[in-house]
Amino acid sequence: MISMSCTGRPWQYGVRSPNPSDKIYGGFIQVKTPPILPENLDCLVVIWTSLSTSGGYFYQTSLGFHPDWGWHISAGSTNPQLECDLACPPFKLNGQIFRPKPNTVYELGVRLIPQASTNKVHLYFVDFSTNMLYNIHVLDDSGNVSTPIGGILEAYTVNPSKLSELGGSNAFRIVNANWLIEPWASTRWPHGDVYEAKGDGYETTPEDIQIKLLSPGNLYIGYKVGGEHYPSNYRVW
Repeated sequence: MISMSCTGRPWQYGVRSPNPSDKIYGGFIQVKTPPILPENLDCLVVIWTSLSTSGGYFYQTSLGFHPDWGWHISAGSTNPQLECDLACPPFKLNGQIFRPKPNTVYELGVRLIPQASTNKVHLYFVDFSTNMLYNIHVLDDSGNVSTPIGGILEAYTVNPSKLSELGGSNAFRIVNANWLIEPWASTRWPHGDVYEAKGDGYETTPEDIQIKLLSPGNLYIGYKVGGEHYPSNYRVW
């Protein structure tokens, strides 16, 4: 059950690629989970990758904590073939919710594989502890990738005591941020710019949510991670 202390709107803060000038087949972020995955969080906190296509559909693959589901991986889309839209239940393996492990790298991605008259869009993740790839949803879309790829942290809380549970030395780390230049070949984004959701539907991101760049495509993101709270569109690398 969602706590009354949760905000009614989320904040969203992270990095995104440039808008691709050439045709790409999707993209992904590889996320290293924190050393400890706290179970005492009251509100939704997720990290996700996303893109939209020229057909107008948005796709998202996420990893995080939900107060009803606990730690999980899920995916969603505005593509009408997916009835659950962007509120899909967690991915299950053998009937059980797949539980991300701490201190483990997961690839969260969206892959377009061309077919005769459309693309098969794979919302997927890879568990690098087992080198297993899991397709969460596979949908049809005749459009091409038409937006930047995102690597975004989202939460429905501004409570410092809760945000600090995923901060400092216990924050999410993006270890790679790549375009799929072919369905099964990738290259790092040439640049990563700060993204912050703005408007009536969003909370202002707390100033203590920071990005700490280690190298291009490799960064910590979370509460007081020893970095900076950069403004929107700031070029991180």
